[in-house]
Amino acid sequence: MSISVNPDKLAGINQVMGDVLIRHRSFKTGLARLEECMQSYTGYGEPVCMLLHGPSGGGKSTLAKAFLVDNQPVETQDRKLVPVLSAVIPVPATMKNMASELLDKLGDPLSDRGTLEQRTKRLRKLLRECGTKLIILDEFQHFIDRKSERVILDVSDWLKNLISNTSIPVALVGLPYSRNVLSANEQLMRRFSYQTELSPFDWNDKAECAEFNRILDAVDGKLAETLGRRSDLKGQGVRCHAATKGLISLLIKLIHGAAYEAAKCNASLITRQHLAKSFRERLVPDKAVLNPFLDSWDGQAIDPLPESRHMSVAGCIPSISARSRSQNVNEVLSAR
Repeated sequence: MSISVNPDKLAGINQVMGDVLIRHRSFKTGLARLEECMQSYTGYGEPVCMLLHGPSGGGKSTLAKAFLVDNQPVETQDRKLVPVLSAVIPVPATMKNMASELLDKLGDPLSDRGTLEQRTKRLRKLLRECGTKLIILDEFQHFIDRKSERVILDVSDWLKNLISNTSIPVALVGLPYSRNVLSANEQLMRRFSYQTELSPFDWNDKAECAEFNRILDAVDGKLAETLGRRSDLKGQGVRCHAATKGLISLLIKLIHGAAYEAAKCNASLITRQHLAKSFRERLVPDKAVLNPFLDSWDGQAIDPLPESRHMSVAGCIPSISARSRSQNVNEVLSAR
């Protein structure tokens, strides 16, 4: 006999998981430091700049987006104010591409026209007219040429000069090895001595383990409003951590999949079987990798995850040289 799927319940699951924003301790620290950078803008002098780094899936881009929600553009009678300008560093990262990308985000219809000098001058003018007080640049590791594993020095110099000429603070967001870009450019490093890391939750750290479980409990409570009952996700904490390596984005993907499976069969809560299926279908389809939600799991770390394979490659660049110039629920979880 087939089970009649409740479409409202499926939609409810998607709504809950789509709106979830986990504001854990490191996340809130990152938001506070972005605010500190923004508040350092005076229009003159040297601003406070920062590098936000961490592994893929650690929540860096989500943090930047959350900050943007609180600092959205404002339309006035004569102009558009853009207090926070956010952009992804293009590939390849060239000076012209960087200038064009930022011009485009500020609404310049001719963002890809003109010489580098002309684009840079227009960018400085627009930044001033738009009242920009902070620039957030994601994917900072694109300042490294992946073929040669060398820092693109002319682009990092262009960024350094943009900061000097506008006094606008910049927050760079990237993978851990992007710190090597700063190491290759001493003057840029001096401006970005303020660094914040978003790292995975460490199960062996008592405080981080407790916070990871609080997050599970908070998400559990939100899902119970749609499914009908709490699922005791906290009771599966060690397995959830093993499955996701403590990375928030993977945890959300895992729980979303499990909740969706529960809703599809009209279950009133998430079971370990739902988590096992979500792990296999959404995280690691390779059946050679042990599923931590099965009874056969021996308690060992799950390796490799697709993201961990990517991180191991990205994180093991041996050296990078310079290329010559040419807590309550509301505290833990909230809606976006």
